[in-house]
Amino acid sequence: MGKTSEIGGLISAIAASFSFSQSNLVSFADGPFNFSPFSSSSPSPSPPQSSSPSSSGQSQPSTLPQSTAASNTEPAPRAPRNDHPRTTSAGFDPEALERGAKALKDITSSSHAKKVFESIKTQEATRQAELAAKAAEFKALQAQAETERQRVVYDEQKKLAQHQAQTKSQMARYEDELARKRMQAENEYQRARNQELVKLQEESSIRQEQARRATEEQIQAQRRQTEREKAEIERETIRVRSMAEAEGRAHEAKLAEDVNRRILKDRANAEMEKWVAAINTTFDHIGGGLRAVLTDQNKLVVLVGGVTALAAGIYTTREGARVIWSYVDRILGQPSLIRESSRGKYPWSGVLTRSLRTLSNGANKGSASKNGNGFGDVILHPSLQKRIEQLANATANTKSHQAPFRNMLFYGPPGTGKTMAARELAKKSGLDYALMTGGDVAPLGSQAVTKIHQLFDWAKKSQRGLLLFIDEADAFLCE
Repeated sequence: MGKTSEIGGLISAIAASFSFSQSNLVSFADGPFNFSPFSSSSPSPSPPQSSSPSSSGQSQPSTLPQSTAASNTEPAPRAPRNDHPRTTSAGFDPEALERGAKALKDITSSSHAKKVFESIKTQEATRQAELAAKAAEFKALQAQAETERQRVVYDEQKKLAQHQAQTKSQMARYEDELARKRMQAENEYQRARNQELVKLQEESSIRQEQARRATEEQIQAQRRQTEREKAEIERETIRVRSMAEAEGRAHEAKLAEDVNRRILKDRANAEMEKWVAAINTTFDHIGGGLRAVLTDQNKLVVLVGGVTALAAGIYTTREGARVIWSYVDRILGQPSLIRESSRGKYPWSGVLTRSLRTLSNGANKGSASKNGNGFGDVILHPSLQKRIEQLANATANTKSHQAPFRNMLFYGPPGTGKTMAARELAKKSGLDYALMTGGDVAPLGSQAVTKIHQLFDWAKKSQRGLLLFIDEADAFLCE
């Protein structure tokens, strides 16, 4: 029983020394090499956070969350490597190694050394497995911390890039705004300068124009003054010249007056002598003939009979021709009341004129139909023109159907184109027209009825039909 307790104490001492060496190993796990807990070399001093080792292993979980929390905030700094540990009494305590060496010696000399070593190996393997699991957990936590750090760094870089892009965009907008303001200011300045230049140019042109006008007015005034002086000089010259010419002509006429008087006197005497001689010769011939007739009775009878027969023949011929012509005129001629007519005065007169008028009327109708005006040069109100066209068509249809014609009355002030409208109406309806004035009927007196009958008899002789237009019909109807 005493040996067993002794063995347990040795195992506890060895485990304590081993825990101490392993704690030193864990503290410096990132070193370039590991050493065995049974090595006789001096271990490196432990860091401050693991200065009190324990065999129970409960201090390690408390350090891992701290390292994890530290890794979450920032990566833990690497422990400094000490290749030359201090071995002085001030910096190193060899008591633990001495106790370990003594315990090892006791174990070696003990009969249960093999069991102790196997137990130690088992504990060591368990401890190594725990340490490996903790190292893997630590590495996972470290990788997670590194990932979190990378994510945080990425987020920070992303935020920084966004902030930089936003800053660049703001700077670009600000620079663009400054550029626009600068360009606007330059444009305003240039516009103001251009306006000022235009204003100066306008003022300069106005001044130049005023100077030019003043110069032209001065030149014109000088020219007018020169022309007035020139005209005055010319008038004076003409007056002096005319006075000189008049004086010269007067002097010349005065000098030639006697000569002209003598020439005129001689010319008058010669003319008088010539006419006196001609008169004397004529009267001598007449007197000789009268003496011959008066002295011979047969010649006197023949002369008286010839003169009487000549006078009777002339009178008879004139009166007979007048009677015959009045009869022919009454039968074939145009009545005296007609002032204008499309028919000739006589049937044989105006054949060529009527043919030309017919051709021209046909051409005028074609042009009028193209122009939309069927009355030639007569311009009427549309409603009145439509009414007259209807009357013209009705008159033409009346003629073609041999129906009695209707009477029409055109009324209006003088000069409104009533006669022209009636003339064009007759032409459009294809009839001859005749124009008479009602004022010509009243002076005829008792012959008025006869003349009117002659007029209607003459109108009936028209082969085409005749449109009789009585101008100033109010005077005729009142009488």
